[in-house]
Amino acid sequence: MNEKILNKTNNQKHICFVSVGHISSNPRLIKEATLMANEGYKISVVGLQTLEKIVPFDEELIQKNPTWNTFIYPFYKKKSLYFFGTLFYHIAKKVPKLANQFTLGKLSISTPLWFPLYYLLKSIKADLYIVHNINMLPLVTQIAKKYNAKLGFDIEDAYSVTEKEINKNIVELEKNYLPKADYITAASPLFVDFYTNLYQNLPPIIPILNVFEHLEEQENREYKDRKNTSNPTNLSLYWFSQTTGKDRGIEQIIEALNLLNRTDIELHLRGIINQETKNYFLDLTKIQQVKENIFFHELVSNQQLAFRTAEHDVGLALELKEPMNRDLCLTNKIFQYMNTGLVILASDTKAQQLIMKNNSEIGFLIDIQNTKQIAQKIEILADSKKNNTPELENMKIASKNLSKTKYNWNLEGQKFLEIIKATLS
Repeated sequence: MNEKILNKTNNQKHICFVSVGHISSNPRLIKEATLMANEGYKISVVGLQTLEKIVPFDEELIQKNPTWNTFIYPFYKKKSLYFFGTLFYHIAKKVPKLANQFTLGKLSISTPLWFPLYYLLKSIKADLYIVHNINMLPLVTQIAKKYNAKLGFDIEDAYSVTEKEINKNIVELEKNYLPKADYITAASPLFVDFYTNLYQNLPPIIPILNVFEHLEEQENREYKDRKNTSNPTNLSLYWFSQTTGKDRGIEQIIEALNLLNRTDIELHLRGIINQETKNYFLDLTKIQQVKENIFFHELVSNQQLAFRTAEHDVGLALELKEPMNRDLCLTNKIFQYMNTGLVILASDTKAQQLIMKNNSEIGFLIDIQNTKQIAQKIEILADSKKNNTPELENMKIASKNLSKTKYNWNLEGQKFLEIIKATLS
């Protein structure tokens, strides 16, 4: 870690990307930083490491991007700064009126993680700071002001409605700090309307979708997730996230598999999961042959994720309608499935309706609470796989083509590039 001020050494504009967690877990930041580095900008990336098992993915990413200046605080093993940040956080929460009279007090109210990130950011002098987390916005705003730099903010979630009740502290943060940004991007078109209606004096909000670069198909596909590759008629359902947990639509899929009671359907779940939660899902299965066809997979790097995803047939985009954020968001999941040529089985949130109703050839829109309907859609796909009829394959081809022609980072990235050029001009 460089203690000296990291400044421009030439005429390159310097962009600093700020993540509140592992940089390898933020695909939006990775795509943006990679694009801007390829365009000749000087890049710094700041993040925190909270889980030791994800650290190798960070290291792999850093090795692949040697031109990046990376500043990572590993508080999974160095907890001193996190301790002080947590202490300030609890004190500020108890006396918010007093805390709000001071800059550090305001930062302490928003998150206990600000102290390690401040320790890193204070040494980085950039032309533009881009922050990907609302709790870090006050801190990064202060840093940008200190160095007379531009400020960009990315709305990855509707932060104030990520729980059942509106988070008033987040509303206060957004109200005070979003207008200070020089530009705002959003991961879903519905976030644009939500934020524009909620606050005044915001800069224009430009939607930048969570899409990916075109992925070339493997000539010789290597199967690492699929267990029954000797039986090519098995239909493989696939879901991934950083954490495999309850109340994310997985229960309804298992219930649908119980209704179908077939031996030729596999369910693959990728993400961090403890034994208790794994047992919870397995206990939902009423039939032994269904239980035997449920497989749990550990996290892999972003590059491996694409190849692993491509092994399967159907991608599960199972967002719920509550809290409101889940109804409005467009995750990278649905675009990862397209990128790897999977049929999409998507719950009918407002955001996913935007995709699926205009592109019905790539899969099915489902009511996540209607397990009978879910079972019917899965059965259509399973029958197509078993009988070698064209329905499943045609949907997979359409999904892949949509990723090539419309939902592609080569297109969305150009929008982001124009935003940055305009901001720094």
